[in-house]
Amino acid sequence: MTSPDRHLSADNFEEFVRRAIPLEHPIPGEPQLILFIDPRRQEIGLRVRATSGEPRLETGLEHVQLRPVQRGVKRFLEIVITDPRLFSDSYPVLCAVADRVQLQGLSLGAALSDTLRILGRLLTRTDTLPVEMELGLFGELMLLLGLSRKLDPEEALQAWRGPEREEHDFGLRGHDIEVKTTGAERRTHWVGSLTQLLPTGDRPLWLISHQLTRADATDGRTLPDLINLVRLSVGDLLPKLDRHLHNAGWRDQFTDTCRNRWRRREPSVIFAVDADFPSLTPMKLNGVPLARIPDVRYRVDLTEQPIGTAGPDFLIEALNHGEIA
Repeated sequence: MTSPDRHLSADNFEEFVRRAIPLEHPIPGEPQLILFIDPRRQEIGLRVRATSGEPRLETGLEHVQLRPVQRGVKRFLEIVITDPRLFSDSYPVLCAVADRVQLQGLSLGAALSDTLRILGRLLTRTDTLPVEMELGLFGELMLLLGLSRKLDPEEALQAWRGPEREEHDFGLRGHDIEVKTTGAERRTHWVGSLTQLLPTGDRPLWLISHQLTRADATDGRTLPDLINLVRLSVGDLLPKLDRHLHNAGWRDQFTDTCRNRWRRREPSVIFAVDADFPSLTPMKLNGVPLARIPDVRYRVDLTEQPIGTAGPDFLIEALNHGEIA
């Protein structure tokens, strides 16, 4: 939370801007931060001494920059707002970034990223599904559709455990299955815990990797399209499917805004999660005080990963029957 006694009041700040008065105002705390107003360049921002560990950050925003500057022999990093029409609305954001740097110990880049992320959450429409969730659900439904077509729909629905927050997304016929879906050019996937890729007992664990890309209007399917296909495939089990969809985060109000069309970028692949598979598990981190690291999230790149042991026939056939286009 921003501390008002550490910053200029909004009225004082706006007075400096209105009168085009240059300003370099030190904000109390460590490290030293300078709030600056540069009427000549029509910029406002924050400045901090650069450290070797501070990377250049691409904000992805038209009027917000994070840039290195040289002042004499000293190097600094600046967050800069470049549109005068946004100065008043941007000032509280700069104050929040300053507090994250000085009160929470974040780097300037991390503080900016954190602040923008939280603002993004505040501005997210309630009828919009985040793309990461959209891709994740899309991938699981591709497998569910294939299982429903190849096996008994009731067995397929019984196997879908992801919506119930089980450790693995699917479990059937003595096997556990994780489904990962990416929209990236490389086969990279996020793993959400140290146990997500940990086999359960003697049950083989398989990872299905879907690599999708956006399609045009004549190709691929939207997530609502895929949901309708799955609904048609389960027959009388529709109420059970809808409960699973609800638990997985789907709401029918997303239908009008969830319009991305997806198709396979590369064929989907089944990987054996064995000793040679790149993963982090408690056993592999033996000696690390994991009680002090309550949350672990990491990304794996499977672009060049050998497939290993072939997956079970029913899973291969289900994958082939889960075509989306």
